[in-house]
Amino acid sequence: MTVSGGRMNHHYSLLGALAFCDWSAVQKARREMLRAHTFPRAMSARWTQLDSLLGIELDAVRSRLDAAGAGAAVEAKPLLLGACANVFTSYFCSKRFNPDDASFRDMIHNFDRIFDEVNQGYAADFLPWLLPLHSRHFATLAGWSHKIRDFMTNSILQERLDAWEHGKQSDATKDDYVEELIGHVRGNAEPAMSWDTAMFALEDIVGGHSAVGNLLIKVLGYVATHPEVQDRVHEEAVRAGVTKGKTVTLADRTLMPYTEGVVLEAIRLISSPIVPHVANQDSSIAGYKVEKDTLIFLNNYELNMSPALWTKPEEFMPERFVSPEGRLAKPEHFLPFGGGRRSCMGYKMVQYVSFATIANLLNEYRILPIQGRDYTVPIGNLALPWDSYQFHFERR
Repeated sequence: MTVSGGRMNHHYSLLGALAFCDWSAVQKARREMLRAHTFPRAMSARWTQLDSLLGIELDAVRSRLDAAGAGAAVEAKPLLLGACANVFTSYFCSKRFNPDDASFRDMIHNFDRIFDEVNQGYAADFLPWLLPLHSRHFATLAGWSHKIRDFMTNSILQERLDAWEHGKQSDATKDDYVEELIGHVRGNAEPAMSWDTAMFALEDIVGGHSAVGNLLIKVLGYVATHPEVQDRVHEEAVRAGVTKGKTVTLADRTLMPYTEGVVLEAIRLISSPIVPHVANQDSSIAGYKVEKDTLIFLNNYELNMSPALWTKPEEFMPERFVSPEGRLAKPEHFLPFGGGRRSCMGYKMVQYVSFATIANLLNEYRILPIQGRDYTVPIGNLALPWDSYQFHFERR
């Protein structure tokens, strides 16, 4: 099954993203190698490790917010992107960086630029003959990608390769994703995978922090103008037994369905397009003929905003995802992470990181809008400008 279409082919050749890849044996292997890391079973060693790493980064965020003070206008995006990036590098690569490290900040900014690019729509997406008009833009995109590759190689991979060469692998890193990639390539495992493909795979998943970070900022954009939502999250945390000074953990998720609903409601309203699919055989939909290899886009906006499917669809109502019995409830027509073979490989990471971040921030702080600022949340994609929202964070 091959994805066709102008910029998508270009993005795959440049970025190696699983979302735009074909369905070859190598790409299947990439997905299977990643699955154990992105879908950690509850209470497993990886799940517990992720929970611990989230606690470390949220402690760092708290420290910076408290140091800034309640009256400060905090630029939230760089702060939360840094935290998300460290969760991802710590979990997948066993490497944490000083949030103020210049090369680390550049890596985050370059990933964010690329994330913004792949979230934009151009005529060349449907008219490939327009691609030559984008050559200068693609050159800029390639420059950002090369800088990311240099960072990943010099700051993460090289020391791990040196340890592998000398048989000095650490017990602390033996089960992470980097080690699995090195073992596959150096061990000549089948299907054969080049270093270039392995690096694409690593950059693809580490770059996922941009999606999570941008989503979190949009969630904050919604809740900043809905103080009643913030209070309900705080009350839910208290009912779950999260006393003052205690961190909300992943184990609290089942007790906090409203908090998860806050994130899902933001995703619904944003209605970021789902990755397209390709028909693998001739078929028909509602009487319309669909030939093999046809590129298929799902109208996600209609599924998320139709009055026939949702009560007051224009309103921010997280409670719509909580059943009368007090459990998380997602209707079948709600597909926040796609479906089938092209469903998001990182959706559990999105759920875990977003839950922990929103639950802890709203449990401990009141997030207040700054007078005179616009907090309208752009819809249609997840990306936000680097300089987006500022908030006051006031301790409860």
